[in-house]
Amino acid sequence: MNDIQGQIRSYCNSMYAWNASYEEYAKSVGLSYTALSILSAVYDMENCTQKMICEKCFLPKQSVNSVITMFYKQGWIVLEEQPEDRRNKTIRFTKAGKVYAEGVLSRVHEAEKIAMESLSEEQMAELIKLTDKYVSMCGKAMKQFR
Repeated sequence: MNDIQGQIRSYCNSMYAWNASYEEYAKSVGLSYTALSILSAVYDMENCTQKMICEKCFLPKQSVNSVITMFYKQGWIVLEEQPEDRRNKTIRFTKAGKVYAEGVLSRVHEAEKIAMESLSEEQMAELIKLTDKYVSMCGKAMKQFR
């Protein structure tokens, strides 16, 4: 590993290309990358709130609020007050929203499955292990520069 900056650049380029494939798909279904991420988060989490989406997707509150407002206007979600804290609302799909999300996300999940199945069991485990380690170490290192 003589050229550590080259290795970092190669890894980051792979991650940019990976994100670009999600962004291209999102655009093909009339969404932004952020909206696709939020749609997936709402689909995956029970009793989902905007705060939970911010934490899961690493997005600012304003971005999440804008997308949730758009989903609400489209009739894809309803917002239900939480009895213990009326300021926080649980986000749930309407029937139409659930159908839409399943249509959009089923293709994402199938593409991810095809990609993962192209790896051996050992490669899958190693990919996850090394990515988790890199992300964790990079996060820790960046905290030193805050």
